[in-house]
Amino acid sequence: MNCWSGHRRYFIGTGVLACAAMVWLAGATSVAAQDYRFRVLELDLQVYVQPDASARLEYKIVFQNQGGAHAIDIVDIGLPHRAYSVSNMSASIDGVGLSTIRKSEYVDIGVEVHLGSHQIPSGGKGTFRFTATMPDMVYQDTTDKTRASLQMIPTWFDPQLQVGSTHLRIAVHFPPSVTPEQVTYHQEQTRYHEKALYGEGDAKHVVAVWDWAHHALSSANPKVGVSFPKAAVDRVVTMSSWALLVKWFSEHRELQIVSGALLGVLFLVTFFRFSHGTGWALGLLILGGLVFMMYHSPGLHLLAWLPMIGLCVWNERTLSRRQTSYLPAMATVEGGGIKRGLTAPQAAVLLELPLGKVVALVIFGLLKKGLLTVTSSEPLTVDVAEPYRAPSKIRKRRASEAGVVLHNYEHPFLDLLIGKTEIPVQQINMQGALKSLVLATANRMKGFDLSDSQEYYRRIVDRAWREAEAIGEIDQRTDAVNRNFDWMMLDPTWGDRFDHWGSHGYHYFPHWARSHRATQGHHGAASSSAPAIPATSKTGFSEVAASFAGWAENTSNGLVAAIQPGSLGIETPQGIVDLSGVDRVTADVFEALAEASKSSGGGGGGGGGCACAGCACACACAGGGR
Repeated sequence: MNCWSGHRRYFIGTGVLACAAMVWLAGATSVAAQDYRFRVLELDLQVYVQPDASARLEYKIVFQNQGGAHAIDIVDIGLPHRAYSVSNMSASIDGVGLSTIRKSEYVDIGVEVHLGSHQIPSGGKGTFRFTATMPDMVYQDTTDKTRASLQMIPTWFDPQLQVGSTHLRIAVHFPPSVTPEQVTYHQEQTRYHEKALYGEGDAKHVVAVWDWAHHALSSANPKVGVSFPKAAVDRVVTMSSWALLVKWFSEHRELQIVSGALLGVLFLVTFFRFSHGTGWALGLLILGGLVFMMYHSPGLHLLAWLPMIGLCVWNERTLSRRQTSYLPAMATVEGGGIKRGLTAPQAAVLLELPLGKVVALVIFGLLKKGLLTVTSSEPLTVDVAEPYRAPSKIRKRRASEAGVVLHNYEHPFLDLLIGKTEIPVQQINMQGALKSLVLATANRMKGFDLSDSQEYYRRIVDRAWREAEAIGEIDQRTDAVNRNFDWMMLDPTWGDRFDHWGSHGYHYFPHWARSHRATQGHHGAASSSAPAIPATSKTGFSEVAASFAGWAENTSNGLVAAIQPGSLGIETPQGIVDLSGVDRVTADVFEALAEASKSSGGGGGGGGGCACAGCACACACAGGGR
């Protein structure tokens, strides 16, 4: 006999699970429901495999009602799936046919059979029989294309209403062409107890039998599964892997509830992080639609995980990028025009370039104007020129007399650098000065269009590069770069573009970037066409940067590590969109409805409450049935 042990294969959902079944008094109240007490002496299920992939189910259930218990007048039977027809069903009690079979009010997938005048009284015993032909019960075996498969769980009853144990028997009858050796079980823990030949002559066929002498009927009933040659039937139900997954998922209500709860929480977290806690009305409306969809379509429920996870990942990535933002909320106006006249550091703030680059632009600008001198190139250490080691008013007057424009945002940086000749720039806490620069830039944008202004300064950067690249003469190109290098640095690829020039023989290194200590004795500043690698008192610099671009990039990168956007203490806009307007509209709508309700008068009237005399009865049973 060729058997498949449970550890060798796991069969997924090609059979169908039976649903919970309950025995209850029709229309009883919750108090009366507690009086049901019975024992199921025997539950015998015969399953006959049919050539058209259907199966005939024959139940024989022997009830022993307990003394003093309420009479049994309805039996709920769980069925394998929803595609059943009541016209293919019949039932009897103690040999007397029963005519009232209809969809159960208490079992999700099943029918209720009314015993009528043949109810089982207190202390009485009755044998209930039920027959149904269920379509699409025989499936393609997922592990062998030449075999068919069937799975089944027998119906059960609420354990709280039962006493004693049950003699449970299940028998699966195969078509006559199937031999005993061709029948295999699915899992070791539910292997059949015996295989036998049943019937006489042409009707003789193989039967697989499971027999438990003392079994407690419950939702933990065993799931039996068997496979046999597909050639023995005319058709089998074939399902894709996705359909099998949906089928399995649809048959596990508890899993659907857990999945739905997790999906709902993930949606709410994603939505309100997306909107920064705004748009509650819209969020709850979408959540309601999501719950409705999940309840009515297990397939769409499963599919919803893919876009939800995708949206969550996209949202978090977008937010993580926005966490590098340091621009505060600005009172800009769409279509308000372009804010002109910003300096390169201010434009860098507007474009939200890395803060390290913003500081580097400020420092380089002060070096270029002669307010600072380089005392060491690596790491960058600077000294404030003697005339400018003074209060801001005096400093500004002296700069004006020297023909130098000194911006207000540069004063805090100079104040920090005075007396720091031995401390590298990246070790000096410039957060306060940088915060003043950011807030001042944001303040200057009031009434202007942010996106138009950002595009304007991108065009300035592009124009500066096009001008320098169009010049072939080295001296003229150097003059252009000297004028515009700070704007050229705003290009994200400026270092690569300078290196490209270097690979073609043009090297740029401005005189103000040279170490003051290294240039002493060389009669002042070096020519702007000096070699690319500056003279410096530090060693190893040439290994780090082989050009001005490399040195400047290395310097700004060192500043980036020291200054993070969150360290400035500036409150920046959170979320991706602001849906507070939706909340206001919703509030206005509800307020208008409330006013309309008041003005309509609405008469009082008494009553209310529940009109159903037995409405509490459905809550009495933990099994969800009668």
